Amino acid sequence: MIEKRPVGRPPSTAASGHAAIIEAVHALLETISVRDLTMEAVARRAGVGKPTLYRWWESKAELVMAMLEERMVPDLTSPTSADLETSIRIKAHRLIEIGNGYYGRVLCGLIAEGQNDPAILERLRTNYIMPRRAETARDIRRAQDRGCFPSQIDPDRIIDFVFGSIYFALLTGTHRLDHGYADALVDTVFRHIAGDDRAATGTPPAADYRADPGAGATEPD
Repeated sequence: MIEKRPVGRPPSTAASGHAAIIEAVHALLETISVRDLTMEAVARRAGVGKPTLYRWWESKAELVMAMLEERMVPDLTSPTSADLETSIRIKAHRLIEIGNGYYGRVLCGLIAEGQNDPAILERLRTNYIMPRRAETARDIRRAQDRGCFPSQIDPDRIIDFVFGSIYFALLTGTHRLDHGYADALVDTVFRHIAGDDRAATGTPPAADYRADPGAGATEPD
């Protein structure tokens, strides 16, 4: 079991120093990797002593995680009016857009650091990954309750296929991350995976459930 320690903003009396530290981390990571970032460089740029950093963050990875949570965690929600297919497509497009930029580089660096720091991986799972999975799973279950998506398909199976594939490509470079890749993943779910399950149970073809009758579809950006 991972022991939790207090994290977050220091008292208000140190708020300006805290802001300077977070800004220093953000600025330094624009030109160097998480691996090459040092606490010395952060302290020097922020104009504080190293003891100040370690008073609030036990490690470099924890400090980068704090910056990520305060400055960069993206909004991957989709319009509430979107049908299930459109909702997942919008989220996949947005994840690829941010994955190709600064956020993606920092996230990959944190995951690499987390191989030697299980607490960082736990924070990533708890504060970032699991809430987003839960939101998408709720969308899928709502569509299943309305008869708009096969009820026998485990929502986690869809989440792993679409978003797990994007994260794997982000970390390994096995696929070019663009909107075409996102569309191919979503199309596979709604034209093949879900379609095959419908065919196996004798329910209507995929074209009959792609649009949720309880929602007005919107096009992805």
